[in-house]
Amino acid sequence: MLIAAVATVAAMLSGHARAGPASAQGRHEPDLAAYDRGVAAAVRSDLAASVRLPDGGQVYVFGDTLAVNGQVICGPSRCPHGYPHDSIAIQRPGTATFRMQSCAAAGCPYGWQWVPDWPDGSYFWMAAPTVTGNSLYVIGERISQVGAVEGEYTASFTVGVGDALTYQGISALTGAAGDSQWGSATADPHGRGWWLTGTRNTGGTGCVADCKTMDIAYVPFTAMTHPAAWHVQLGALPSGEGYDLGTVVSMSQVTGHGWVAYTKRDDITGSVLERLNAWYVTGPWHVATQQWPATPAPGCGWTYSAQTHPASPGPAVQMLVSWASNDDDPGTTCDMRPQFTDLPIGSP
Repeated sequence: MLIAAVATVAAMLSGHARAGPASAQGRHEPDLAAYDRGVAAAVRSDLAASVRLPDGGQVYVFGDTLAVNGQVICGPSRCPHGYPHDSIAIQRPGTATFRMQSCAAAGCPYGWQWVPDWPDGSYFWMAAPTVTGNSLYVIGERISQVGAVEGEYTASFTVGVGDALTYQGISALTGAAGDSQWGSATADPHGRGWWLTGTRNTGGTGCVADCKTMDIAYVPFTAMTHPAAWHVQLGALPSGEGYDLGTVVSMSQVTGHGWVAYTKRDDITGSVLERLNAWYVTGPWHVATQQWPATPAPGCGWTYSAQTHPASPGPAVQMLVSWASNDDDPGTTCDMRPQFTDLPIGSP
């Protein structure tokens, strides 16, 4: 289903994609090695996603978090109620330093988990951060204690003086906005809102490869917590046609190169990163012939959730991409931390 409003928004992109948040790709400092060390020193987590702040800094959101600033918070055997399922850092421009944001003063779980669990023990899985002015919105999923997705939500924060975060609450995404598992967000190059990518498992029972369909949504800046105002296109890339998408398809716009997206091919059952390119956000999308290994962190068994970081430092015409590592028993032998690499952007 292509909602008419999406067609209207897509029509604005009648030419090739223009300048967007990835225009900062020409920066070379700090290099990838320093950046990787900075993240590793700040947090041990699986997922990493980021968004640019108006002053050039970045907000990084992380998933399951086992250590912060080199201090182990807990492991499964030491945490009777689990461990923090999210944490947040601020990176200042031109540095490889990530300042983890404590919420201990607000009495949050373990001092680092910003979004509290629901009374039934389900928790919020951060996936797609966006920033509008001094407001930070993070779209993600409510996950049950047995790992099932129980709905899509938007968590709201304000970013104050000195990067001080304040949690404002969480709201459910309903209607068409709640039909997809949104995993990535990128700013509209015309400055009117955000483009989101999400996926649904449409491969049927027993599907193990090429099971995901990609959806897209255009969300005005003022509508992150108002799902009725979202313009959703379901089925932008259908399953069963050789795309082999992972749960997250992370998209960015790059000056002169159109739109580029990366995904962990077939999610935890695959082993490589895949790139897709398009001149228009609504497609058609083309799969690059080259693929890149998604090597797990030491001791980890599988990888997932590839994310682009277009505002982060990287060589020209390359994109900083991260992916998550985990295992069935996180925190014991798995050195759970995001893995990073620079990948070529390419063109459609």
